[in-house]
Amino acid sequence: MIKKTYSFEKDGFINDVYTLYSAKGCEADILTYGGHLIALRAPDKNGVLGDCIVGCKNPEDYYGEYPYFGATIGRYGNRIGGAKFTLNGKEYVLEANDKGNCLHGGITAPFNRQLWDAEIVGDNSLRLSLVSPDGAGGFPGELKVWVTYTLTDENELIIDYKAVSDQDTVCNLTNHSYFNIGSQDTVLSHELMINSKQITPVDEELIPHGEFMDIEGTEYSFLPAKTIGKDIASNAKWIRHCNGYDFNYCLEKKGEGLEHFAYVYDKESGRKMDCYTTLPGVQLYTACSTGGFQGKKNYVNHCALCLETQRFPNSPNCPKYPKTTLKAGEEYHEVTVYKFSVQ
Repeated sequence: MIKKTYSFEKDGFINDVYTLYSAKGCEADILTYGGHLIALRAPDKNGVLGDCIVGCKNPEDYYGEYPYFGATIGRYGNRIGGAKFTLNGKEYVLEANDKGNCLHGGITAPFNRQLWDAEIVGDNSLRLSLVSPDGAGGFPGELKVWVTYTLTDENELIIDYKAVSDQDTVCNLTNHSYFNIGSQDTVLSHELMINSKQITPVDEELIPHGEFMDIEGTEYSFLPAKTIGKDIASNAKWIRHCNGYDFNYCLEKKGEGLEHFAYVYDKESGRKMDCYTTLPGVQLYTACSTGGFQGKKNYVNHCALCLETQRFPNSPNCPKYPKTTLKAGEEYHEVTVYKFSVQ
């Protein structure tokens, strides 16, 4: 079941919040501005609903400055080094918004700053759509995008991404939700497993350059599972540099289909979130710099974790990484699922 539960006007346009309900108790709130997932309420081991999403206090607040809480990210999730890339022999210069690099789509036309059209599809899906014009943010081609949120009666939040361009371009879509599935101020006691044996190593500006780094047996690894806090204060160079984890994990996948790649478990609440994706990578970000942000509460560093499924950062400049080129007329289609349960 889906209901429109809140609306407000901004700059002459109506913004809506839709709430999706599952038969087993989950509820998800989607804001049409930015395609944000602004709340996800799931039952704990006692059946009590709790919001598992860190974010702004009010829907209107997403028009202000905030660290991408719950946003739909595009045209290109994560970083493109030097804010430029070459495609078909032509160099495209993007908007630099992160130490000379392009982060999460740039400045003037990132998807988290657009008002999406919304359509209820069937009983439990909300389809958002957007047209990004040729040249938006420096990216080539008119890109039509559809992001469909579905909340199933098995408490699965399915995010289905589709896009098509009229010119060759690059495309890398994700969702930037910050998860805290317990009631603690931080996620340091959350247990995390990521099915990955490598990350893409980065430079001082967190840009990878086509290399891979083996992480088995190191502080970077979450295979086997461990608490997020176990090694977050270690002297490992890049963990120390980031004040936590902010790395792309290369997933151990059998193919290109939907596969389980991670889980998060909070012993206190009993909540578990299993994660599935068709994509080859995931950015683990442990809210390394959210301290002092006033949202639904006054947040501290490491108040949440993000699991941003993706093709790899800076892939347009790294031939060894999975391709992010979207050919004219071809369909981009990827799926990510977050499934909630208790144990």
